Amino acid sequence: MRTAWLVAALLAGLAASSCQWAGDTKAVRVSFSALKDTIEDVSARLDGAVEEGSADRVPAIDRELNTVLDTAEKQSSAMNILDREHLAISIATARQCISAMDRYAQSGDSELLRAQNQQLQPTIKEIQELLERADRTTTAK
Repeated sequence: MRTAWLVAALLAGLAASSCQWAGDTKAVRVSFSALKDTIEDVSARLDGAVEEGSADRVPAIDRELNTVLDTAEKQSSAMNILDREHLAISIATARQCISAMDRYAQSGDSELLRAQNQQLQPTIKEIQELLERADRTTTAK
């Protein structure tokens, strides 16, 4: 009987943790909406640089994108736990793509740079969707 009670309590705790908030929504310093818009802007400039063949502009834009991703990661404590973990994975994936893009930009390989940018874009969209959801959740009354 005691084991059944422990299992039930554990399952209830696990079920509740998916809805648990990892942080206080008042801790948000930069709105998720502003982060989403900034990522969209930087991503569009990165796309433009890649499509124009301006590999020399890519590393600076990549650094800017990394800075915005750092800010998003710091703000993620106001997200629910599942979205926060999904965001962390998406940011890690984006950073791998960005690192590869820096290497390809330095080597001047425009084909690989273009291919890596195509791989980055779906991840950027995921990050934007997560930030949009976090914005809706934190601003809901």
